[in-house]
Amino acid sequence: METRALEEILDYLCNDLGGDWLLTGGSLVRLEFDAGRGTEDVDLVRMRHSQLSDEAAKNLLFRWLIARGLGPEWVNSAVEPFVREIADWANETVEIRAGKTGKVYRPTFTLFTYLKLRRGTEEDLKDIKAAVPKCPEGFDEERFLSWADAKLRAKYFAVREKLLG
Repeated sequence: METRALEEILDYLCNDLGGDWLLTGGSLVRLEFDAGRGTEDVDLVRMRHSQLSDEAAKNLLFRWLIARGLGPEWVNSAVEPFVREIADWANETVEIRAGKTGKVYRPTFTLFTYLKLRRGTEEDLKDIKAAVPKCPEGFDEERFLSWADAKLRAKYFAVREKLLG
């Protein structure tokens, strides 16, 4: 997906559809951490909307995409169950865009690392490394470990030095 298309989607969310949205995944990495990172879709989680249900907001987004020839497959919400398994996840966000009717957030570096390590591919590890210098809030290891199960903790400790230096 081209950066221009990502920017148009974020502009639509902030200025037309409204509500609060969490941007994650490769699309976040491309826009905020590494402009050379390729991505095929935009990873979004709807946080809240003052007037629309989750389903209604997503349907409007899908219709808007279809009208532009992109199709609903350009939005990937597969990360949503992993985000929502963190009880206070909405407090783990940083605003990156604001418009007339909406805002787009990114995960804090701690939540971003958690989400990326849940999958843990080499590309995910590169994404975490690219985010390190671009996330001024830093990494909260204690919080991360409070969310992680034994398998994720083991994965984290195996790659910690490689990722965080």
